[in-house]
Amino acid sequence: MLLLVVLSGCAAGYSRFMGGSLRRLERRDFDGALERLEKPSGDTNLLLYRLERGLILHYQGEWDASNKQFEHAERLIDRHVRSVSRELASLLTNDAVRPYGGEEHERALIHYFRALNYVHLDQLESALVECRKANLKLADYAEASEVELSYLNDAFLQYTTGLFYEATGEVNDAYISYRDAAKGYAAYSKAFGMQPPASISSDLQRATDALGFDAEWALAQEQWTLGQGPELASPGPGVITVFAESGFIGRKTEQSVDIPITEAEHHRDVWKVSRRAVYRYHHPIHHHRVKYWLRMAVPEWRPHPSQVQGVRLRVGDTVETGWLVEDIDAIARRTLEEKMDSILLRTAARVATKLFVTKAAEEENDVLGFLVNLFGAGTEAADTRSWTSLPGAIWMARIQPPPGTSEVVLEFLDAGGRVVDTHLFTDIATDRPVFLNWRSFQ
Repeated sequence: MLLLVVLSGCAAGYSRFMGGSLRRLERRDFDGALERLEKPSGDTNLLLYRLERGLILHYQGEWDASNKQFEHAERLIDRHVRSVSRELASLLTNDAVRPYGGEEHERALIHYFRALNYVHLDQLESALVECRKANLKLADYAEASEVELSYLNDAFLQYTTGLFYEATGEVNDAYISYRDAAKGYAAYSKAFGMQPPASISSDLQRATDALGFDAEWALAQEQWTLGQGPELASPGPGVITVFAESGFIGRKTEQSVDIPITEAEHHRDVWKVSRRAVYRYHHPIHHHRVKYWLRMAVPEWRPHPSQVQGVRLRVGDTVETGWLVEDIDAIARRTLEEKMDSILLRTAARVATKLFVTKAAEEENDVLGFLVNLFGAGTEAADTRSWTSLPGAIWMARIQPPPGTSEVVLEFLDAGGRVVDTHLFTDIATDRPVFLNWRSFQ
């Protein structure tokens, strides 16, 4: 019975398990948030521990310590190999007995936060390396994925790479990154419903002008429907670029679904039954004779709405509006939707296997059948694990303050344009390009 409790509880309660740490993080009690994290004894949730800890340390300003945690996380992902015994156990219990390998967007965002850590450590070249690594690895993840995903590359990380390149004077490389970002944002618009930031037009046009690529700019406008962007200063000396992160990403929760299997669809082959169950999930029936029902626990996406719907930077009377550059919540929600059939197939196979084993046990002995059925029902749970401390969105704003300015105000706005949160950046250097970030938990 203890084993049953452990196996069923390790999947369904991760977000509840993280609740205490997240509440302290929301209050900016970083020490308290770290104290509430418990290092797992095995490797099942070790990646999540590294990710959560790395992000909290980042917000605490412990750049080196944060990068060490993210480095550990990268190693876990790189050596993530499915265990045959774990795969067999997951077929009989639930998916959470498998080591968590991270969703594609979670793996990519490791490099965003590592890049920011290097920026804070005045190591812009190392930050560039992280940005380049992200999209190279995303291509590998997409190729290895068991389903076709919309999230094939990260437009925001391409954009950030371009900004870093331009800040170091590498205009040609910046142009390539801006071009790839514009292409990526066009794909974002179709897949995630996110409008491309107007600033990408300005930055790409500036790079093409500097290189004399008039034909390339005209082609980009036609291919990706780029309009005339706002006038923006290039990320050079004295120019401040702020990445403003807001809210919390949504979470996976568990839902129960009942799938009817008819006489005609029944088969002793588990995978044939499972494929029919996936079809019936999308095409429910009520008028045919149902032989049995498969009750399955599967994840569903629950958004975590944020008050923040915009950002701006203010220096005296100078105000610059920001743009949404990464809708992490939309990417995560869409990824789950695209993986749902694969999850349903695996879950149906597990439930059908439990059902067939129970029927066989009942034929041998009623008590044995009852115990097997109890184990099967008690261990059925959806895998709801995810990197819960992530922000729901990332915004970007850029300003060129008057010479001698050492303070900039970041304002987070609600849907009505009212300020719901602020942060004052102080002691800002003006002899080089400045990149900053701040998180609002509103």
